Amino acid sequence: NQPQLTQSSVLLGHLGGRLDSPDYPALTVLNEILSGFGGRLFNEVRSRQGLAYSVYGIWNSRYDYPGLFIAGGQTRTDATVPFIKAILGEIERLRNQPVTAKELEDAKNAILNSFVFKFEKPGQNLSRLMTYEYYGYPQDFIFRYQQAVKGVTIADIQRVAQQYLQPNQIVTLVVGNEQEIQPPLSSLGTTVKTVDVTITQI
Repeated sequence: NQPQLTQSSVLLGHLGGRLDSPDYPALTVLNEILSGFGGRLFNEVRSRQGLAYSVYGIWNSRYDYPGLFIAGGQTRTDATVPFIKAILGEIERLRNQPVTAKELEDAKNAILNSFVFKFEKPGQNLSRLMTYEYYGYPQDFIFRYQQAVKGVTIADIQRVAQQYLQPNQIVTLVVGNEQEIQPPLSSLGTTVKTVDVTITQI
């Protein structure tokens, strides 16, 4: 609770995955559809509904332990609950409705076209190969990933959305003016806990 704030900062999230998961390529395409340039969160939550100053989602994977799935952004105080509901709504839509062929193609192209920036300098290649060696990944891991992205289908997207996006596991953090958030966060139907972030002097 920060009574001096006129807007809310919101994060929703749960555990993500690992880079060596066979579903990692499909999950990165899913992430691009959700929150890439012109993705669903931007188009629906920010542009169409006007609920966000900024909005984003990130499916984060690590080499040897799970990363995090995080979605969130900033919104005006009175729009906090509608903002949270809108993000959850987009997650549910990905789980329950197939994406369009254009969304799939645009997302795959965005990922594949970004590869040119991964090979700009020799140091990038050396660092990547050293990292693969350290974590026991194949030296051609990035090329295998590239080919797997090309093969991702609409069915793959819905399958990984249903498997890995888990609304019932999401923890939501809101930093804002508790008294001015109307309707209150409790209207979301979950237990609300105030976190004391006061820094005490020793």
